[in-house]
Amino acid sequence: MPEPSISVTPIPNTELKKITLKNDELTVVLLNYGARLHQIFASDNKGHLENVLLSYDELSDVLTDESFFGATVGPVAGRIRNATWGNHQLEKNAGNHHIHGGTNGWSFQYWDVEVFKNPQSIGVVFYLQDTFSDYPGPITATITYQLTANSLEMITKTNSPVETICNPTNHAYFNLSGNGKRDIDTHELAVQAESLLVLDEDKLPTGEQITQADLPINFKKPHTIEEILNAYPEGLDDVFVLTTPKRSKKVLCLSEKQSGRQLSIATTNRSVVLFSTTGFEADFMINGKHMHSNYGLAIEPQEFPDLVHLPELGSIALYPGQEKVNHTTYQFTILPNEQIANTQ
Repeated sequence: MPEPSISVTPIPNTELKKITLKNDELTVVLLNYGARLHQIFASDNKGHLENVLLSYDELSDVLTDESFFGATVGPVAGRIRNATWGNHQLEKNAGNHHIHGGTNGWSFQYWDVEVFKNPQSIGVVFYLQDTFSDYPGPITATITYQLTANSLEMITKTNSPVETICNPTNHAYFNLSGNGKRDIDTHELAVQAESLLVLDEDKLPTGEQITQADLPINFKKPHTIEEILNAYPEGLDDVFVLTTPKRSKKVLCLSEKQSGRQLSIATTNRSVVLFSTTGFEADFMINGKHMHSNYGLAIEPQEFPDLVHLPELGSIALYPGQEKVNHTTYQFTILPNEQIANTQ
């Protein structure tokens, strides 16, 4: 049985560094630009190791990425109404609003890198002291990616000497068919959600929620993406309010029967934003294909968007001397044989 391994590879003529974590179960490739989760290679039911993320074919395309492929999004993921927090004016980079930390946010900064290895795990810690995004700060952030057996854990820690706001996420797009061979229509999705936030025409929450009982789909039961899109023809770009999120409790399951791959996610965040890439057509290349509609599912664990204007729903304030910590775990397994056999 080969030993787990870590490699750090500088990319010539760039500031990019590629960090590769490898064990018997998974190979994970990360980038220091945006503390980015670039590729995850996981086995299918026949033992074929393939990438289950949407990843740019050319690494240089990462440096012009505006779609947050695998990036750490921060300091605040999602939209902030009118780009304001109290008396602080943020950048208006989504019409009249602010989105995903702005054009100088964490996704567009180079992070420092430190790798580690212990008897249980291998991993990498990304460090950033953010004075660039124009949020009150500086905000110090560390993102740890830790690979143990068939699970990748992401640990996010933030602190600041001044009061500020912080609600980061990872913005990876998943496609479990392997190397993007198929679209996600036949993927099955289940989310342990109590409700969805009601969003206005600008995709900002109104403060209201639609309970699971009033939704056209029971998301707690597995449904194919095709079935979900029949109920949501414009696609998913929604905030799911999770049931009692805990570090060890699985709140989302995504599977693809033809490959036999299954992804289970546990998170301490209170919500997850799901974006089905419906209508997302672009010229850049992913797995030798132009990016196209329903090619991946973005899974973004986070606190509710725009909480600065919805204090009744919670807070994303980060106070001096406080350290905020969030855990998200991605676990990859193979479906039982009887479920795979049904697709043969």
